Amino acid sequence: MTTLHATPYNLDATGFYFESMEEYQAKSENHLDRYGNKVEELEMQFIDGDDAALFEACRINQSNLNIWFNDVECLQDYEKINLYYLVSCAGYTLSQGLDKLDEPSITESSLKDAATELFDECWLPSIPENVRYYIDYASFASDCQLGGDMTEFEYAGNTYTCTNASGI
Repeated sequence: MTTLHATPYNLDATGFYFESMEEYQAKSENHLDRYGNKVEELEMQFIDGDDAALFEACRINQSNLNIWFNDVECLQDYEKINLYYLVSCAGYTLSQGLDKLDEPSITESSLKDAATELFDECWLPSIPENVRYYIDYASFASDCQLGGDMTEFEYAGNTYTCTNASGI
């Protein structure tokens, strides 16, 4: 369960905590400052839950809060990782990221490990045994990153690599 806080920009009003879109709507409808004026502008703050980094990357605010509760919060873990990559690394907006959720190919590994696996699967069998000791996997990984083919990123304390970064 995610706990959010609606913090008013109006200094004469207090904020409130909420955990669902329905609770937010109910509390914000009758939210008044100390002079009886309706409070209309609120900043959304992530307080508790597992998706703080995703919430921040998606730039959740009043205008897209319903997307958070209706479309993002219910995603599978791998879809949240994909969405985080799309909005924080690839530069997509929240709605564009949601449309492209199935496009990234993301593995839970470092860039070097992902590049090593790719190299071993594609080219290693064709290289003679006595030459394999000279393969520089770190340089290959660096080339993959510099060429835009692979991107390493951190999410929720884990390291991930998008292996088709240039194709998205």
